[in-house]
Amino acid sequence: MFFGGASAQLNNAVARAATVSSGTPGYKIQMRIEMSSPVLNVPFTASGTGVMDLRDRAASMSIAIDFSQLPQAAQVLGSTTMQIGMVMEGTVLYMKFPDALAAKVPSLGGKPWVKMDLGKLIGVPGLSSLTSNPTMGDPSQMLQYLRAASDSVANVGGEQVDGVETTHYRAEFSLDRLPDNLPSEDQAAIRKALSALQQATGLQDFPMDVWIDAHHLVRRMVMSVGFHTPSGPALNETITEDLTDYGPQPRPTPPPADQVQDVSGLVGGLG
Repeated sequence: MFFGGASAQLNNAVARAATVSSGTPGYKIQMRIEMSSPVLNVPFTASGTGVMDLRDRAASMSIAIDFSQLPQAAQVLGSTTMQIGMVMEGTVLYMKFPDALAAKVPSLGGKPWVKMDLGKLIGVPGLSSLTSNPTMGDPSQMLQYLRAASDSVANVGGEQVDGVETTHYRAEFSLDRLPDNLPSEDQAAIRKALSALQQATGLQDFPMDVWIDAHHLVRRMVMSVGFHTPSGPALNETITEDLTDYGPQPRPTPPPADQVQDVSGLVGGLG
């Protein structure tokens, strides 16, 4: 248990690292995701690499999803690995799916890329604040989540991450505290949307581990989330992100317009 000033100092160390890291021109990222559920015989994993250009609110990611333990999915794809390309500018997300999968969706018109404006799809004023940084499962957004850590932050000790000396902190992320770290004009709408999300998924608080170097830069984050789906089964997800090469990054280039199918209207209508 932590008391008064000690707990506040640890919390401030995590919040400061979130602010300092978000204030840099950008960084490179390596990501790993593991998902498990009672309805799956085995967990499935995904890994990715990317570049975050925070100055221009842009990003690019290359993600590989391993379906080697899910033969039915591998049969549809014609491969045990599904490669997905992602580019984001502000709230506009571009995604490239494998040809075998894209060919099975007539509405894509044979184009390899799909475009979605997340700000419009969400349909709730102010929620663009949650997608103002790259990617829908937003890797850079995890830095913002650190500001919503609860007061119970623990110093686990010194550890090396990719050869860099860091301090490992463990915190509890509180979904209820997230709106407090967003622009005041967006907070009411965010709280309303988060309430609906919590009712649908049961998501409330979840643990986060963060490794911070001597320059107050985040070097690694691990977030574990458990929630239920509308159909009932529980879903557990662990996301690990390593952040490197802080500094200016090349701005990601969106795909050519003639290679893109805009599905914002289609998905928005379904929503």
